[in-house]
Amino acid sequence: MFAGRKKELSYLEESYSQDGSRIIVMYGYRGVGKTTLLKRFAEKKDLTYFLARPCSDEEERLIWNRECGGDAVDPEMQEVPSYTDILGRLISAGGGKKILAIDEFQNIIRYSPDFMEQLVNFINASDTQIFCVLLSSSISFVENDLVPRIGKYAMSLNGFFKIPELCFLDCVNYFSKYSTKQCMEVYGILGGIPAYWKYFSDEKDLKSNIISTFLADGAPLKEEGMRVVSDELRETNVYCTILNCLAADVCKLNDLHKHTGYTRAKISVYLKNLMEMGLATKVFPFDGASSINARKGIYRIPVRLLIFYFRFLYSNASALEMMNAEDFYENIVSPGLSEIFKGNFRRVCSEYLDILSSRHALPIDVTSSGEWPGKDGDIDIIMQNDEGDSLIGFCRWDKGEMQVSDMDGYYRLIKSASLHPDHIFVFSAGTFSDDLKKSSDLEGNIRLIATEDL
Repeated sequence: MFAGRKKELSYLEESYSQDGSRIIVMYGYRGVGKTTLLKRFAEKKDLTYFLARPCSDEEERLIWNRECGGDAVDPEMQEVPSYTDILGRLISAGGGKKILAIDEFQNIIRYSPDFMEQLVNFINASDTQIFCVLLSSSISFVENDLVPRIGKYAMSLNGFFKIPELCFLDCVNYFSKYSTKQCMEVYGILGGIPAYWKYFSDEKDLKSNIISTFLADGAPLKEEGMRVVSDELRETNVYCTILNCLAADVCKLNDLHKHTGYTRAKISVYLKNLMEMGLATKVFPFDGASSINARKGIYRIPVRLLIFYFRFLYSNASALEMMNAEDFYENIVSPGLSEIFKGNFRRVCSEYLDILSSRHALPIDVTSSGEWPGKDGDIDIIMQNDEGDSLIGFCRWDKGEMQVSDMDGYYRLIKSASLHPDHIFVFSAGTFSDDLKKSSDLEGNIRLIATEDL
């Protein structure tokens, strides 16, 4: 099932429609749907596709030559065709604009130093207009290594297009038989990666889906967390140690140092690498809030499947092997799910406010946003306009019914952060007491939002 991607399809169509040949780089997490998006975009167009393997330059050319119908080559007897020769066979003259897609192209760049030169020269010399899409699942390679590797040929790239995870609204549309809250739970485990969504069914409950997808013998995503880490990282023991700590909320540099015994300098280097890969992020208190009572230097895992994997599977691997899947779920997974869903609820609420902001449906025109991690509690969302008017949001997942006393606690946090909000949005996965509803009506600047409103 193809989900969402209207903006992405529009971008590709717009780039494709421009006159002349173009080369763009399209990249994002593995499983985010790059190839599916390409196939949908290329329907009824002239597409040539090649998936690059991690192998030597010569072996890559041999494989590509064979796949495009070239003659069998004995490397010991004949010269292996160049990329220029192979491209010339693939891209026939005439017949309108061609699409050339090279998937996981970093596998060629890493081992074929003259590939980009041959590709650019071929496209520039061709009488046929070519729309070349270079796809990659290696975010770190594209954002940090690509330009230094290809040098002056980077000037021939016409655009970089990072494919984001699908949003919560897409998740709701995909799992159409689930309630809003059930979709939040799925989103909290699988994130916005459609390749993971296909393993869950809205015909089954959450427990059954988790067991069949993560816990049972041969479950398809049982080792996915380790694969994500090990695909491109060496010294996985160090990275897994740090990620396991972050998943357990050991998230400050000094706490990581105390827990692991690694030096702060070493941890900083590995955190930097994880952030470059999109596997960790650093949280900064909102600029307009007081830093005195804020927690500083906090790191988080933004990939929700990794949080689930390290919180439950990696840290309990022995029990996972010895216990039956249902017992493992009941004793280890189920008690800790609420904590994972709590962090995800903040993300869903932020997406909701971003959508309202894009439609100019908020009481302020947002120009900056963030959060405030406090020593005694967090302000989940802070939004501000150029005039300094502000909106803050509190996201409560684990409370059955919110009371007026909960708002009193929020006001203490607001004071601790030295904020003076013009508007307060309170999100709850539970309900609101009648007294709280009356109080918010009297205040006038408080909006109470339940999950069904999302």
